[in-house]
Amino acid sequence: MKKAQQRVVFFDLDGTLHKQDLFGSYLRYCLVRQPLNLLPLLLLIPLIAGGLLVCGRASRWPVSLLLWSVTVGHSEAFLQRQQQAFCRWFRPRVIPFPDVHRRLNHYLQATDTSVWLITGSPVTLVESVYHQSSFLPAVNIIGSQMRRSLGGRVLTLRCIGKEKVRQLERQLGSPLRLYSGYSDSRQDNPLMACCSHRWRVTARGEIEPLGEG
Repeated sequence: MKKAQQRVVFFDLDGTLHKQDLFGSYLRYCLVRQPLNLLPLLLLIPLIAGGLLVCGRASRWPVSLLLWSVTVGHSEAFLQRQQQAFCRWFRPRVIPFPDVHRRLNHYLQATDTSVWLITGSPVTLVESVYHQSSFLPAVNIIGSQMRRSLGGRVLTLRCIGKEKVRQLERQLGSPLRLYSGYSDSRQDNPLMACCSHRWRVTARGEIEPLGEG
């Protein structure tokens, strides 16, 4: 007997499983606690803003430059300690969306379904914030990547927009065919277009159907 094909489902994280923007919160946390980094940030804001305007909101290098500006001048050991402190600070402030988590757990209990968490936030932040969660070990996670460079941190991968499609195609092959997708953001429309069932998560955590493809 031919084995049934496994269903593939994706969930976004920020604005979908929880309300907040994890990466944005991290950047603000760094800047508030390192006010001297306001100087390189102010100097680079025209370049960052211009890059986003010309190259689009999904482009990597302007946001990488933003990350570098708020982390430059600090040792990696310091940034690691600060990252751990941020995650301890952020964890109890997470506002989860219960309906989305129930839907996630429903898929995780199904033996014929593979669940992917695909996020624009750096994977290291996600894993640290959710390291005690029951769902994280059960999902496949793809996200942005940070590394040290030129005295600060930069993004080597910004996993949003069409990049989410490319990253998942590397894992599952092309053309990409997904069973269902959940996201709050129109930036995930390229990935949503690969789904048979599409769901939009509202700002209050409600799940609304977008129709079938």
